[in-house]
Amino acid sequence: MSSNGTGWRELERQLEEPSSFDRLLRREEEMESKILNPVLTRPYPFTKGNPQTRWLQRALNRISGFRAPEDGVLSGQTRKALQKFQAEHGLRPSGTMNPRTRDALIKLSGIPAPRRVGEGNGDDPLAEMEAASSRCPADDPHVIRGFAKFDDSIPQLSEDQQKKLAAIASEIARSQSGTHGTRVTQVIVVGHADLDLAIEKRNPGFLQYVSEKRAHAVFDDLQCKFGALMSSPSGVGFVAAGRGARDLAVPAPRTEFERKCNRRAEIILVRSDRQPKMSQPPSAAEHDLLVDLYNVALQGTSGQYEFPQIALHKAGEIAEKAFRFIKFKQQDRASKCPAHPDLQSFTPSFMDALQGTASKYSDTDRVIDQAAEIAEYSEFTLMQTLRRLDWKRAQLPQPMAPDCEIVRAKVPGPANHALCRTHDHILDTSARTVIAHDLDEYRKQFRR
Repeated sequence: MSSNGTGWRELERQLEEPSSFDRLLRREEEMESKILNPVLTRPYPFTKGNPQTRWLQRALNRISGFRAPEDGVLSGQTRKALQKFQAEHGLRPSGTMNPRTRDALIKLSGIPAPRRVGEGNGDDPLAEMEAASSRCPADDPHVIRGFAKFDDSIPQLSEDQQKKLAAIASEIARSQSGTHGTRVTQVIVVGHADLDLAIEKRNPGFLQYVSEKRAHAVFDDLQCKFGALMSSPSGVGFVAAGRGARDLAVPAPRTEFERKCNRRAEIILVRSDRQPKMSQPPSAAEHDLLVDLYNVALQGTSGQYEFPQIALHKAGEIAEKAFRFIKFKQQDRASKCPAHPDLQSFTPSFMDALQGTASKYSDTDRVIDQAAEIAEYSEFTLMQTLRRLDWKRAQLPQPMAPDCEIVRAKVPGPANHALCRTHDHILDTSARTVIAHDLDEYRKQFRR
């Protein structure tokens, strides 16, 4: 491995390939032992002990209360303390030095590290000190960065990043007068996450979810700030989107600072009226229907899936397919029965059933098919139930209904006394009249 950094640049390139992750971890171990660890044990003629090891001990003492002598001797105790530090800060607990561990020690202890052998220009290896390096792009007034890991909290951002949001809101508001350049017509917020292959493997789609939450948080804060500056509606459109960890500002970040550069939200100000326009924009009724379907589906999926991003995605998928299904049913009904084109009770019954099927089935088509079948016959079942209830309140005797299905040998009385299966009441088949509301009332009335 060359000492001019070529090997590390190759490692950074390969780290972008998820399939190579395990192989690169093994290669990193080999590089650690070949490049960095000999530095910890190499004797220095200028001072007692190894300055790299002494710096390591001093940094560990400050960060974790290691309380070890800072003698520059790489003991087993020092290695165990380093391993503990790595485990506590999300690093691989190898007990050996590597660039990420070194940068974390510098950042958390605040103690600059001696230059590694071969990196200084003078004879004295302690002549120069190094601090954590950064390969982050130059700060951009339209990029909000510095989120904590998996976090989307605006109040937790640094003050300068929060001031950016206020400045962007002011820029959008000023543009509406037309005196400060072309008017901003659309604001697009794109959220990004830092790459974490381990958690993405355990929880697929999580990084996309994080990036979307980040975009929404910035979207909401910016829209609120902009709205407070406007005295009347502006017509500016706000859009939010997430790109997961597919567009890293710093590929293969080595430090927490670089990882925070990846955790960002880009704000794009569109100053043109030439925007995508729908040839047939949805009506208010269609918009409301889709919203209702999504909310109903979410009630079901939120109880089925462990991870929220899966429940949210599945609810959106169900709502979209259910919306298309209802539109098809409406067109089919109108073509078959022009005199009564409305679906009447089908849509509300379908939505009620959808909540239950969404909570049980993971296959979207089955969710919709099952809910549709239930809704299709729910009106018939409800009509039967209401008719039985009406008969329960009827004054008796009453003429027997033509739809009664007579069931004999169920009533403990004369042969002409039978059960009406359709309405659950008791009949006198000879007189064709209803003589009791149910079997219990019949027994009391005829003392059977």
